[in-house]
Amino acid sequence: MKLTHIVSNALLLIGSVVNAHGSESSKNDNEKLNADISLPDLLSVNKLPSNWIVGEDANLEQGRMVLTPNKASKGSLWQRNNYKLKNGFTVEWTFRSVEFSGKSEGGLAFWIVNPASYKNNDKKLYDGPSKFDGLQLLVDNNGKLGSSISAQFSDGSVALKKQDIYDKSFASCLMGYQQSSVPSTARLTYSREDDNLLKLQIDNRVCFQTRKAQFPQGDYMIGVTADNAQTTESFEILKMQFYDGVIQDSLIPNVHSMAQPRVYTKVVDKNTGQETLLEKEAFDAQSDKFSNYDLFKKLDRLEGKVLANDIVSLDKKLDEILSVQEELIKYVAQLVMQKQDSEGGSENFADFISMNEKLEKMLREQEKVRETTRSSSQAGPHVDEIASKLAVWLLPLMVIMLIMAYYTFRIRQEIVKTKLL
Repeated sequence: MKLTHIVSNALLLIGSVVNAHGSESSKNDNEKLNADISLPDLLSVNKLPSNWIVGEDANLEQGRMVLTPNKASKGSLWQRNNYKLKNGFTVEWTFRSVEFSGKSEGGLAFWIVNPASYKNNDKKLYDGPSKFDGLQLLVDNNGKLGSSISAQFSDGSVALKKQDIYDKSFASCLMGYQQSSVPSTARLTYSREDDNLLKLQIDNRVCFQTRKAQFPQGDYMIGVTADNAQTTESFEILKMQFYDGVIQDSLIPNVHSMAQPRVYTKVVDKNTGQETLLEKEAFDAQSDKFSNYDLFKKLDRLEGKVLANDIVSLDKKLDEILSVQEELIKYVAQLVMQKQDSEGGSENFADFISMNEKLEKMLREQEKVRETTRSSSQAGPHVDEIASKLAVWLLPLMVIMLIMAYYTFRIRQEIVKTKLL
């Protein structure tokens, strides 16, 4: 009995593990939502729960968390409970910037970092840690290409300075976020099971996607900080939701990527001194040196689309090629049928063939008459006069015969169609 009881318990345990595995992949987005890490509905609360740490000047106002409410202010919002990362996550931040537009040394930073990065009380980088082990997403308007969002990884060994962020970024994209009437939503997705997929979407448009980054398993702190740097810019958080895994919106095909401006670099030929403008991609243009990037740009773009499953344009081109091929096949088939019809019913063209033979015979006879006239020394009209007179009579006759042959052919064709019907 004891052995039977142990075996049955073991089978139940194995079954529960299998069911848990299967249910993880079959969960819907609501089941994946982690309410303990997510912000509550800010419109329905007057105070944040105790599991959130509000720092500096940040405060809750009318359903939104205002991080920088005043001029030259800072603010932060950190999740007190550590998140234990296993296979993946999705985090959505809804935010906006109001009361200021233009260049600024301030910015809004989203953090997914090791807890030790927060506990060292370092707030030198946009009111967040300059020495951090993890990922930072920075929204600012102080880069070379204007307002943008950039991503930086760090292992916590070296402090990161504001002026070095753009050189340390592994990915970035332009976005107009200041004084926008509609808030922006940043969705960051990581999936260890999908070959370490790391993907950032802004308002459902892909900013970047890579499989070369990896979050080690362990504890992480989730937070957001802001610094308006002597301006009146107000950074506000309206919503934050955290999911244990990949949600459906993360799987939106990469059809619409975020727009980037056209950047041109002036290239000077050292031998001739001739100047040319070369269109460059945004990040390649940040370097003053001419690289081999131009040689591989098209291949890299195609590879990126294939890796991102963004093959809509390729599908369209393939459909166009197939449609053209189908038209060609139909055209060739019609030609083959016409040839078969002409071979099977050559009598339809008998008039044209006989007319052609008669004309050729007439021309040969005319040429013989001309040669005979030239060789003859008898007096009489000149050969050119005879030829011109013959031409005057023969040309209208030839035209009339061709017209009659054409209508005869058309009448026979109509008779054949009528018989077939």
